[in-house]
Amino acid sequence: MSVSTTDKRLSDVILEAYRRRFTVQSDYSRSNAEYIAMAASIGLISTRLYGNVYSREWRPTVKGLLWLEDTFSIHIDPEEDSDDGNH
Repeated sequence: MSVSTTDKRLSDVILEAYRRRFTVQSDYSRSNAEYIAMAASIGLISTRLYGNVYSREWRPTVKGLLWLEDTFSIHIDPEEDSDDGNH
């Protein structure tokens, strides 16, 4: 299976959100705005924490983590990403 450049860039954005939770106004956000917008538009990353509570940091969604697994066979357990105990 051939992976497109767009899919590769989207995976980079999701992984960066998982590893570092970059902010909406960070240098990373500015230099990758097109792919961040794309990932957010299709629900792969979000600033939403729960309900109507939002953060300034991008985080991968469950959909985004599943997309990584389906597209690239990258498995990340969302439960491993528990720094505050809330999901």
